This record gives sequence, C-alpha cells and structure tokens, in this order.
Amino acid sequence: MQRNVSTTVRVKLHSLTNRKADLLAREYEAFQTEVHGGDADLYSATDQQASKVQRQKDPNPDTEQPVVLRNDVFDVTYDEDTVLSSWWVKVPVYDPERGRGNSIWCPAHVPQKDEQLVCEGDIRDSELVRRDGEWYVHLVVKRSVTVQDEYDDVLAIDMGARWVATCTFLSDRKTTFYGEEVRRIREHYKQLRKFIGKAKPRQGQQVVERIGDAETRKVDDRLHKIARQIVENAEERNAVIVVGDLGRIRKDNDKGRYINDKTHKMPFARLLNYIEYKAHDAGIEVQLVEEYDTSKTCNRCACEGVRATQGRFECPECGLDDNADKNGALNIGKRALGKFSKPLSEAGAVLAQPETQVIVDRDDEPANLSVSVGSTPSGGTPRR
Repeated sequence: MQRNVSTTVRVKLHSLTNRKADLLAREYEAFQTEVHGGDADLYSATDQQASKVQRQKDPNPDTEQPVVLRNDVFDVTYDEDTVLSSWWVKVPVYDPERGRGNSIWCPAHVPQKDEQLVCEGDIRDSELVRRDGEWYVHLVVKRSVTVQDEYDDVLAIDMGARWVATCTFLSDRKTTFYGEEVRRIREHYKQLRKFIGKAKPRQGQQVVERIGDAETRKVDDRLHKIARQIVENAEERNAVIVVGDLGRIRKDNDKGRYINDKTHKMPFARLLNYIEYKAHDAGIEVQLVEEYDTSKTCNRCACEGVRATQGRFECPECGLDDNADKNGALNIGKRALGKFSKPLSEAGAVLAQPETQVIVDRDDEPANLSVSVGSTPSGGTPRR
C-alpha cells in the first residue's frame, strides 16, 4: 500500500553574520507579536501564516510559536563547492532598511542520514524555531512510501510524564517501558543549569546555552535508540503501530508546576517523528488515535477508574489494579480496533473513527490478531 507521509528534519543554521542573526530575531519577535493579537511588520506570506496561527490555535500569551515558513517563499539548496557550508536555507524576512520583504541565505547543517530525503523529497510548509540562542528550521518533507496492509498484532504506545513511551502488544499484553534514561538526562541538566545560574550570574547564560546543546544531543541519541527498538519489536511480530495523539496536551491542561514541567517539556513530538520515519522505512504503518480519556478508562470493562497515584490505575467496577500507563496504552490500541465493549464517549471521550479492522471474531483477550489497515490515512511498579 502506498502512503504519502511527512517527515520532519531538524536543520541547524550556523555561522550567521550579525545582520542575518538580527533579521531572524526581528522576524521571530514580530511573528510572536502577530500571533498574540498585536501588529508588526512581517514578510507578507509570513504575516498571512501568523494570522492563520492566531485564528486556529489562539495561543496562550506566554508561549512562543514557531515561525511558519510557506514552502513557496523559502528554499533549501545543496552546493558542495561553497566553503562555509554545503547546505543553505533561504529564509523570508522583513527588511526594515528597505521597508519591504527580503530573503536571506543562511548556512545550514542537515543531518547526514537525512540528506537524501531532503534532496529527493517534496519540501512543504516548515517552521523557524529558536532554542537556547540557536536557530533551527524544522523542514517538513513529504515522500511516498510502501507500507503493509495486513498485520498480525497491534503495538500500542502511550506517551506520558512518567515514561516517555509505554508500549504494549494487544495479543499478549507484553509491555515495555521507555524513558528512564531520558528523565535522568533532563533532570541532570536541569539541576546543572540551576547551579550555574546561582554560581556565575554574569557568565551563567553563556554556559547554559552550551550545555543545552549537550543535553539535546544526548536526549536525541536516546530517542533514536528507543524508536529503533520499538520498530524492531513491531517488525518481529508483524504489528501495526498505534500512538495516542498528544496534539492537545499543552492546551488547557494545567496540572501544576511539577507535572507541567515533566509533561510539557518531554520530547514527544521528536520521538513520534523518529518512530514514524523508521517504521515507514521498514514498511510498517503508524496511526494516531484520539488519546483523550484513555488514562481514565479501564481497559477491561471501559468504566471510569481511579488514579490513586500517578503510576497506578484502579477500577472500582471490575477490580483491575495495574500500571496506569500500561492501561492507557491498551485503551489506545483497543480504540484503534473499535474493541471497547461500550463506547468511551460515556466516559466523556469522543471515539475516533477506526482506521483498522479486525478480521477475526472479537473476544476479550484474543490470542492472535489479524488486522487489515485501510488505505485512507488518517507511581506503581511497572509490570513488564
């Protein structure tokens, strides 16, 4: 089955002149003003995108939004003959000296593993992002891949604050928890930044920016390893991968400073991007399903349960007592199959239209699953 899929490639801009850096910063700040209801001078196409973001997302005033780069006004090119960089990105900006829109060519670093994809794929609307004083372009590349349309199992993934990914097979409920090392790395650098800020108030910011790059590299390496292991496990069982969609996790989801810090800063989008990229290369389908309320609902009887602690789920109706993230992953998998004994909408959720079909008789705990994928895209102690 052929699928058109989009992959995000993280491209870092480097060796910027002062003028180019100032123009990028000016465009970025002007975009923030526009998306939060203000008025600022922007490149005309970018100004249109800012209005669209403001209407569709209505972002919170204290959040920064990536600058949307329309694919018809920016470009990516490769030139092996230039000394400074082989890769260049043309970024549209408003030039106050000229009083109109302009474009600047910025030297860029494209990860070697993604160079062929960028060369051969179709570049779509992308994003300009600022992180720790550095500039990145998140290139969205569209490509055609061939994925299977018949599977023997479902690998369901729940992403959360405690574990970056909890993966459960529906056939036998074998569960693997990923993310302990990611949490350890993030906590280490969080404490390090606090210490540096107190010990060296004048020089601390520069040091923080340097260690931010080190943290990103280490977390990124671990995310790649997690994604590769997930895809290899799915290949072994010929399983379709189903992931809970966390697109709304940051909107109207204030659970206190401690939980917000753990949840809102976890690299869910990056991990999902890596899983999709590696799975599609392996010919495996990845589907997103509505995640809402899967953490509150019992995977056994579909009744609303109790979260006595962050890691434990208990059902007052059927007596289920299990790891909360495992319960959520099973709900995500079953939601994709439409296997709930009664609709989750009774617990306040809206059922997603299933994109998979079970072609064996339904039962509570099937020993084997045979799944056909449609062509339309769409605290407790863990028990391992």
